[in-house]
Parts: sequence; C-alpha cells; structure tokens
Amino acid sequence: MPRAFSVDAPLMSAVPSELAAEWRELAACASESNAFGEAWFVDAALRHLRGSDQVRLATVRDNAGLLVGVMPLTIVPQHGRLPVSHVGNWVHLQCYCGVPLVRSGDETTFWTALLNHLDASDWASGFLALRLVYADGPVMRGLRQAARQSRRMFDVVQQYDRATLASEVDAETYLETTVRPKKRKELRRQAKRLAELGAVTFEQLSPGVPIDEWCDQYLTLEAAGWKGKGGTALGVDDNLARFFRESMASAHTLGRLDFLRLLLDGRPIAMLVNLRAAPTVWSYKITYDEELSRYSPGVLIELEAMPLLLSDPEIVWADSCAKPDHPMINSLWGERQSIIHVMVSLRGALRQLTYLGCRSVDAVGAMIRQNEAQGDANDQD
Repeated sequence: MPRAFSVDAPLMSAVPSELAAEWRELAACASESNAFGEAWFVDAALRHLRGSDQVRLATVRDNAGLLVGVMPLTIVPQHGRLPVSHVGNWVHLQCYCGVPLVRSGDETTFWTALLNHLDASDWASGFLALRLVYADGPVMRGLRQAARQSRRMFDVVQQYDRATLASEVDAETYLETTVRPKKRKELRRQAKRLAELGAVTFEQLSPGVPIDEWCDQYLTLEAAGWKGKGGTALGVDDNLARFFRESMASAHTLGRLDFLRLLLDGRPIAMLVNLRAAPTVWSYKITYDEELSRYSPGVLIELEAMPLLLSDPEIVWADSCAKPDHPMINSLWGERQSIIHVMVSLRGALRQLTYLGCRSVDAVGAMIRQNEAQGDANDQD
C-alpha cells in the first residue's frame, strides 16, 4: 500500500507527553537538527512565552501513524508594515532557528501534506511565511520541490548571512587563519591584563551537576548589564526567567546543553549557553561583567569555547545565532550560513490575491531602498 499522509494542527498551550516522546524520536531521525524545534524547548515556550499568540502544533503522519514532521504555527497579524494576517512558523523572541523537524527522506511529502491541509483550513489566512530557516538545507529544498510540484508561488523575502564555525582544524590553527594578527595580539594583551587582577578559570557544567546555581548566576550577571537597564534581560520578566530555568534544566537533563563560565577569583565574569543537537550547536546566550569590558571577557569566553566545539566528534558546525555583520563574532568565526524568510502561496482566489499584493508592495519597497542607496553612493562620490 502506498504511503498516505494526514495532518492535524490543534491549538496547544503545552506539549502532551505522548507527543513529546514521539517528537524526541523524530528529532533523532530528522534531516536537519534544530534544538529550538525540539519538544523540550517548544513546550517551555508554549507554557511561558505564548502571550496572546494562538499556537497550533502541526503534525504530519503517514498512514501507519509514524510521525513525519512537527512545526508550531501561528497567525501573524502583519506582513512587514502591512496589516495582512497570514500563517507563519511560530518564531518568538527566544527562538533563533525556525526550521521544522522533518524525518529524513520525507521533506517534500511533509510540505505537500501541510500545504494541502492549510488550503483546506478556514483558520489559515493569507499565505504561509517561514522565518529564520536555512537557505540550502534539505528541509528548504523539500519546500521548494513541493511548491514546484503543486505550482505554488514561492519567494525569498529576505536573506542574510550569519556567522558560523565549521572547520576540521584545531582551534589554534583556526584562529591564526581567521583572526587578524593585530586582533590576536590585542586579545592576548587583554587576557594577560585580566589575569593580573586574580585567578582566571574556565568551567563547563558537567552532566548530573545541579543547574540552579548556574542559572542564578547567568540571570544575575545579565541583569547587571545593559539588558537589565533596558528591561530586556531574562531576569527582568518572570515568564522569561521561568522559561530560561525550565528549558535549561530540560536541555541539561537531555544532554542538549553546553553551559560555560569564565571566573575571576571564583566570581563569574562571563557566561555562555550553547544548545546542541548533533551535528549542530547553537550559540544561544552570552553575558559578561560590563565593568570588566576593557578586558573583553565575552570574547575571551568565546575563545575558551572554541576548542571544545572544534574537537567535539559529534559536532560538524556551530551557528552563532547572531545578527548579520555582528562585529564580535564575525571577527572570530569565519564561515557563514544564509538565513532566509520565505513566502509560499495557498489555494484560493483571495489568498492568492493577498500573496500577489504583498509581493507587489515588497517589490516597490525594495526598489525605493535601492534608489536611496544609489543616491547615497552618488552623494559620496
């Protein structure tokens, strides 16, 4: 019997335990890993970060009941500045990768089934938009193929490069070939000056060690800096703090967490949180003591972490999760990953008109920006 596929997309405020178990098995067989798309991370986000968002957990199964793919969806009220509601992958402020988990080999069938389901759903308005997805991964290739086969409109709305770390050389060789000599000299000077203040040590949270103290230290250190003053630190908001503690505890239990700290005389002066789902690591959070900024403790902890990443036999590459052209990480990590935001049309005359209207406005906006940039360039000549 040929495989057939079914889709369910109920509203959810938490991940049911039965689905979580299947989801974990799916993560181990996914064609693209994504720690932000795993059950433990999505569950904590649903319970603490949902706010007014109505989130649906779209699950695709074959006719044997096997879970083929999972993606959190929501109705996005705007497209750019246009008040046009549409279906989107649920990408909250703590999520830096929106790639859904899809069983390897089923990428095209996953998207075909999901798009057909959205076509038939009254709640699915506008079009499907996906944010923070990798441009050249198998999941995106599957979406392009599904769109071609069903003759849907498909467009890349935004694209930029994000710093990554992907190399087979050791950390010392990597730094020598990637970081400018003047920069390396300055970092050595800063490390030496910091060591003159006291004993500098580097630690990694070991498996089985309680995580509460590490979370407390991270939240305290972050709240003392500019994020605390600006009201964006995790510890400033109770829901964010609970999300951080619970998601980090789950990641630690599941072996999905690399929690690192740089200490001066036993006091944390920089902390780094990496989420792992082999073969990838995501640099999720970093904070440092801003009173010691002249010594660049944030950069120094990245340098301490680099040998761990490059020597880890399970890890092929690391995603910085940073904004494009980030001055700190771009100077240390030499590889790049293209991140895209895409749109796919859904069936129905009104939906297709909505899609075309949004794309027309996007094109006009792009043309205006291009003309302004050209004008600025001419003024500088």
